[in-house]
Amino acid sequence: MQEPLRVLAPRPPRGRPPIPRLREIILEAAERVFTRRDYHEVQMDDVAAACGVAKGTLYRYFDNKRDLYLAVMFEGIERLRADLEAALRTDDPPVQKIERLVRRTLAYFWDRRFFFAFIHQHEHKPDGEVREWLRHREQLSRLVAEIVEEAIAAGQLRAVNSRIAAEMLLGMIRGVNRYRARGDLLEDLVAATVDVFLRGLGRPAGLRILGRRTAARSA
Repeated sequence: MQEPLRVLAPRPPRGRPPIPRLREIILEAAERVFTRRDYHEVQMDDVAAACGVAKGTLYRYFDNKRDLYLAVMFEGIERLRADLEAALRTDDPPVQKIERLVRRTLAYFWDRRFFFAFIHQHEHKPDGEVREWLRHREQLSRLVAEIVEEAIAAGQLRAVNSRIAAEMLLGMIRGVNRYRARGDLLEDLVAATVDVFLRGLGRPAGLRILGRRTAARSA
C-alpha cells in the first residue's frame, strides 16, 4: 500500500524575526538619548542599548551617528509642524491661535531645550544637511507668519513685517525655554511670551524718547 504523501511545513527563517516599527523604535530611543546628553557624548552603543538591539542593526537604517541625529531632528520638527497646523485649523481669533502656538511649541521643546544646539552651531555651513534643516525651519516660520498675517488682517496686531515678527516670536520661544530658571512653569512662560509679543514693553515715556531720536536723525 502506497504511503500517503507528507506535506512538509516550511522551515522558519533563521535568525531573529523582524521587529515591527523598528526604525520608529530606534528614532524614539535615539531622541531620548540625544535629549539627555550632549551630541558629542553620545555613542551608537548608547542608542543600541536604549532600544534593545545590536549596534549593527542601527547601521542597517542609519549610516552613522550624525545621520541618526538628523533623522531624529527632521522628523521631530515635522511632527511639531503637523501638530501646530492641526491645532491652528480653527475659527478662533488669531491672537488665541498665537497663544496656542506658543504653548504647544514651548511644550514640545520643554524636554529638548539643548537638543538643537548642535545644528544651530552648524547653520553657517552650506552643506546639504544644513540646507535641509533650514528648509524645515522655514516651513515652521512660514506657518507662524501666516497666523501673524491673520491677526494683522483682523486688526489684532499692528501692520508689521510678518516674516520678521514670526522670527522674533520663534526667537522669544527658544530664548525663554533654553535659558529658563529652575522652577519656571510652562504656563508662566507662555503668558510672559505672549504678553511681550502682543503688547511690547515700551511705555509712553520711553517711546517719546525714541521718537525724538528718530526725528533728530531724519532732520
